[in-house]
Amino acid sequence: MLFFYCPTIAALILTVALTILTLHNYSRTGPGIQKEIEKEFGYYAIFSLSRLILWLFIVLFLFSLPGPITVFSISKLTPLIHFDFRTCLFSCFLSATTICAYSFLYQLLYTPGSIQLSFQYRFSRLFTLWKILSPNRILALKYLLNFWLLSALAAAYFFATKENNYALIYYLSLTAALYFYIYHSLKSKEPPPVQTTKQDKPNIIMIGSDTLRYDRVDNRSYHRTLTPNINKLRANGLLLNNCITPLARTAPAIASLFTGLWPHHHKIRDNYPYEADCKLQQPSLVDILNDQGYRTAVISDWSGGDFAKLSFNFKETSLPEDQWNIKLLLRQGPSLIRSFISLFTNNELGKRFLPELYYLAGVPLVRQLGLECRQLMARSGEKGRPFFINLFTSATHVPFNSEYPYYNLFTPKDYKGESRFIMTRLASAEEIINKQERGAESFDVQQIINLYDSCVKQFDDEVGKIVDYIEKSGLTDNTIIIIYSDHGADFFETGSWGQGNTLVGNDPSGRIPLVIKGPGIPKGMDFPYISRTIDIMPTLLNLLDIPIPTTLDGVNLMPFINAKTSPELFAFQETGIWLGKIPGLHPEQILYPNIAELLDIPNRKTGTLVVNEKYYPTVIRAKSRSIQNEKWKLIYLSTYSGPVYQLYDLECDPYRDVLDQYPDIVSLLKAALENHMNNDTGFQQN
Repeated sequence: MLFFYCPTIAALILTVALTILTLHNYSRTGPGIQKEIEKEFGYYAIFSLSRLILWLFIVLFLFSLPGPITVFSISKLTPLIHFDFRTCLFSCFLSATTICAYSFLYQLLYTPGSIQLSFQYRFSRLFTLWKILSPNRILALKYLLNFWLLSALAAAYFFATKENNYALIYYLSLTAALYFYIYHSLKSKEPPPVQTTKQDKPNIIMIGSDTLRYDRVDNRSYHRTLTPNINKLRANGLLLNNCITPLARTAPAIASLFTGLWPHHHKIRDNYPYEADCKLQQPSLVDILNDQGYRTAVISDWSGGDFAKLSFNFKETSLPEDQWNIKLLLRQGPSLIRSFISLFTNNELGKRFLPELYYLAGVPLVRQLGLECRQLMARSGEKGRPFFINLFTSATHVPFNSEYPYYNLFTPKDYKGESRFIMTRLASAEEIINKQERGAESFDVQQIINLYDSCVKQFDDEVGKIVDYIEKSGLTDNTIIIIYSDHGADFFETGSWGQGNTLVGNDPSGRIPLVIKGPGIPKGMDFPYISRTIDIMPTLLNLLDIPIPTTLDGVNLMPFINAKTSPELFAFQETGIWLGKIPGLHPEQILYPNIAELLDIPNRKTGTLVVNEKYYPTVIRAKSRSIQNEKWKLIYLSTYSGPVYQLYDLECDPYRDVLDQYPDIVSLLKAALENHMNNDTGFQQN
């Protein structure tokens, strides 16, 4: 039957062609590892590629189906077109190409950065095509495609009925049902506001964005107003505008935030923790809320895999598995097939059948996560139980990829560089290392900042939608809303870009924005004193009238907030793992092997990437450490010839070392820092 054979043959030919092109230039996502280790997963790479090839065939088969149906209908209307094998096969190629072209143009307009992530040629070649696209033109193309598909099906069904061709009627009915299922599955509706019953305990909504800088929320220190919705929360709540994370990398940062412990106590010191350490030894905030009868849930994209990897014990999870896993990275496939299939996976079907591509690093899911959060609130509100929902998004994480129209908000119209849509050349660990070893002169810093600010604006707009839903549902007076980040970002203020690489001066990667609004929170208050992310858990437990465990390193800030006085705290920090030789490192800084040699996979069954056990002591020893209060920051640099110290006056000159001018301050801070480091059983001082 030509209706089935031709789409099958066309899909098979196109699949084979794309597979050959893929194998000609094979590359996978994620950091490099030793070749002998990667070879052990050769069987899994073959399985993963075969699986993607199968999905590639399925997609192309579905797109080829309208071809023969169209030819059949036209052949009944004119003798110029014959319903034969050659014509049907050609129509299948034309049908698949047309639908793929529409999908490509749609993504080129709405998320061009997602295409650029795996694009192997100069992306600027597509600028001319991108410039002629607009929402109205894309919508017109969509209507034309729908009209074509519906007309072809209707006409074919009419002629099949007229000829009493029951086999064809059955085939067309199945095809229509399949397309209806796909169309229905792709539609997501906003939930209606839900009026909940009165609860004794307040609900909690935490909304976080990976790599969100504090100065984008504290608009007094920035020239663009990017967060009007967060500002409304701040006006009716509290801003901790000097909140420090102990380690500016995602896994250790959120571990401290949700356990109230320093990294050396919860054992998560980098983004590649050992599987045994992922089983947290102390109850997390989530564990305590579970015991209090809360419905706990976490929603995230690729940046939030650690919320599942670490044993926080959320009752409901909607997020990817561990992102630092060789099996997951292999399942994402080589660049060409990955970039092609990912044109069609940014939806519920993609999430269900190809989650490794739905959660692909760098692809923005801000709208989808926000909608999912509101749908979860609707379901939770109907059940009358207090809920704790943690939404964490990569909205502001490198490569700073945002959707239309956000990516265009601050970029000059005449900009023609490669960084028009995303920060480029970050597709592999090698490219990231190469970029991190370069200084500001190798980057289009202003355009990168423009892209970052666009991401912040999109995040804030999604916050606004969530807050609006809370208000319409009558939850405002009984809901604590927290806006947070795991860490900030460094745009060469300290000589490098990224986060957690250095601790120099007023390092913006170690300071996060934290806004709290809800019952028991003062309104319109800025708390300028030092606070730490480890203080958030005990402070929140106090607001909920839940006993605070005595084993926490953090303190309850509410007495100091209510009294408007400083808690006189020291904030301690340590650096993360360097992916390359970071600009600004001390000439004698203790180093460790490159990332390919540093990472290991001791458990071949799970495929989890961890720091090689023999290098772990060196990693801990090489870390820079710091201690700071509101005015002073002392940094400890670990070098081969012994410790080197630097002192910064954060109020007067935050990036100039003034160590020799204040010996008394150095002596005081040094004693406190050494005491903190001596409590780290894994640390060996030079």
